[in-house]
Amino acid sequence: MRILTFGAFDILHYGHMRLLERAAQRGDYLIVGLASDTLIASRGKPEPFYSFDIRREMLLHTRHVDEVVLHDGPVDGAGRVKLITEKVRLIRDMKIDEIVMGSDWAGEYDVFAQHCAVHYLDRTPGISTSCIRKQL
Repeated sequence: MRILTFGAFDILHYGHMRLLERAAQRGDYLIVGLASDTLIASRGKPEPFYSFDIRREMLLHTRHVDEVVLHDGPVDGAGRVKLITEKVRLIRDMKIDEIVMGSDWAGEYDVFAQHCAVHYLDRTPGISTSCIRKQL
């Protein structure tokens, strides 16, 4: 079973690692749709601490991630999920069986349920990139 998750994964932390581990356990092959630096900037988020290439390398060095693909394209979503067409293309082209996201995205990815299964995992309490940034 091929699993897909999405994110920026900037300042990789143990909450990310737990999410990736649990996502990987749901299938045989875990793919991360990694947000481009441009996509992150376009969402009004702080500029990534690490560039796309470094974030990609860090994810590939984990034992859970099998492949990292660039996630970028024209914004065509009205809600929190901004790249609908690009996500559908990835689901189709990569033969994805299930999208797995953190519970902070609950319901947001249900739009893709006509293309593959969608599952939300509970977040790791007390940790987030935003909290780390504030503490630094």
